[in-house]
Amino acid sequence: MLTMPWPALHNWDDTRAALHQVALVLSAIRVAAGAKLPNDRQFSLHVTSSGFSTGELPFGAALSFECSALQLLCVREWQKVFTLGLRGHTPHTLLRALHRRFQRRGITITPSAEKLAAELTLIINPQQANDYIRALNSLAASLANVRGKLGGSATPVVLWAHHFDLGFVWFPGGGSDERRDAQIACGFAPSSPGLPRPYLYAYAWSQPTGYLQLPAAPPASAIADGYTGLYAAYDDMRKLAEPSQEIESMLLDYARKAAPLLA
Repeated sequence: MLTMPWPALHNWDDTRAALHQVALVLSAIRVAAGAKLPNDRQFSLHVTSSGFSTGELPFGAALSFECSALQLLCVREWQKVFTLGLRGHTPHTLLRALHRRFQRRGITITPSAEKLAAELTLIINPQQANDYIRALNSLAASLANVRGKLGGSATPVVLWAHHFDLGFVWFPGGGSDERRDAQIACGFAPSSPGLPRPYLYAYAWSQPTGYLQLPAAPPASAIADGYTGLYAAYDDMRKLAEPSQEIESMLLDYARKAAPLLA
């Protein structure tokens, strides 16, 4: 949890876009190296204190983005296998360089570059990147606390590379399939189409009810443009005296109101 005010994350669009592309590169490696996981979690990443990671891959190594050094780090059995700096790379050239590094070590994978921005040079402001990772760790801790207090069946708190959002899904009626079972999702996104600033979200869905729309108390609001659910602007939350506690209270209140309606 943060012991200082949340970072502003202002004027960071270029850094955010580059970090998103790095996450997509790591996700491409994880998908190419591993089998399909429940709820498509092969497309997700783990949040670490210094960035984000694929976690251990089937061939025994883990690949992570290290924010402070602006580089990728491959580790196997606690030993460094290689590092790869981001300077001068586009997402495509970074993925090709990773592919070559793995090949030299006898690891054959074929990652897809389909989701990557071909022409974007990975230019990252180190201070902005560190601010984002600091906020991400605090938000991951808050979301993990909410997940633990809800109990029952839920996915882990993970970073989804495709949308670059952090979150988990809780299944209040049991089950574990997000395509079939009633669910409440809670998370944090750095932006979305029409929502250029970071925000926290929650939404509830079941096959009988569709997406619920519930009233929300400030600093949250209920929106139905793009998706139906709870929205709380990061800029509003960071002004609060205890934003982490407010997040937990807000999301738990939403989940407890929504769960009985999903039957």
